[in-house]
This record gives sequence, structure tokens and C-alpha cells, in this order.
Amino acid sequence: MVVKMIKCPSCGEDVILDDLFEGIEFSCRLCGSVMYFREGRILLLDTNEEFELDELIQEEEDIFEDEDEFEDEEYFANNEY
Repeated sequence: MVVKMIKCPSCGEDVILDDLFEGIEFSCRLCGSVMYFREGRILLLDTNEEFELDELIQEEEDIFEDEDEFEDEEYFANNEY
């Protein structure tokens, strides 16, 4: 299974796709935009705009940076100074 993280084209929220196949329909948990994967493109059903998958994929470095930020916040929240 290949996990991809894309940015929602409507609001910029991270959308995690744990399974990407032709015809999958998914939505953004923040703004509720519904998207559809077809022919290597993401179709935003609310506006009928199409986006190349490569334009929306978040690079692995970005994903790891976000995880590091969360771990730092969790560390500081659990430790007293």
C-alpha cells in the first residue's frame, strides 16, 4: 500500500490517501470538498476544476517536518519546566 499526502486544492489542508486507484472518491476533512481521482488527475467536484496529482502531492520532506513539529509540541506538553 502506498500512502500519499496531498494538499486540498480548496483550503490547503493535508489529505492522506492510503489507497489511490482510478475512480476513488475522497473528501477533505476540514472544508468537506469532494474530490475524484481520474486519469492521473484530481477532479474537484465542487467546482469541476482538475489538478495534476503531481501539483498537489506533498514532498516527503514536508511530511516529515510536520511530524517533527507535532512530536516537539507533544514533548513540551508532557514535560514540566
